[in-house]
Amino acid sequence: MTGAGCHNGPVTRASLNKQPHEVASMFDHVAERYDLTNDVLSLGQDRIWRKEVARAVGARPAEKVLDLAAGTGTSSLPFARAGAYVVPCDFSLGMLRVGKQRRNWLPYTAGDATRLPFKDDVFDAVTISFGLRNVQDTDAALREMHRVTRPGGTSGTARGTFSGRSHRLTRR
Repeated sequence: MTGAGCHNGPVTRASLNKQPHEVASMFDHVAERYDLTNDVLSLGQDRIWRKEVARAVGARPAEKVLDLAAGTGTSSLPFARAGAYVVPCDFSLGMLRVGKQRRNWLPYTAGDATRLPFKDDVFDAVTISFGLRNVQDTDAALREMHRVTRPGGTSGTARGTFSGRSHRLTRR
């Protein structure tokens, strides 16, 4: 769908029809500058949001945390700093590649939130900070998050906005 023109041609409008390969490709192309762009656009608030999610989850040393839609792994750092074993997982190979170059000690894993490559009941906590909005089938992703979270574990989502932030955690 196109809108009004500009000096470079027609303006393409965002679509709510999220095709996974298109979303992954878009993130592959912006991976190198993604973290900087987030910092600039949120005026640094994205760092605070990530820390708040980690604080809300309350992961402790040696607990296993799955960080979905982790991109370059920036959202995984607060968990790692808390001593948790955190697995950054994303379906953008470009984002994972950049993350691995920057933080090669994290166990980056390629995976689709709707079909996670993990066994049942593996993680003490599963989070998806800002990525749920990019998932085509959010119900499937939430079911998968529940499936890989151990009984008694925590799964949650978070989203930041320029007017505030919110996060939702559930216990299994």
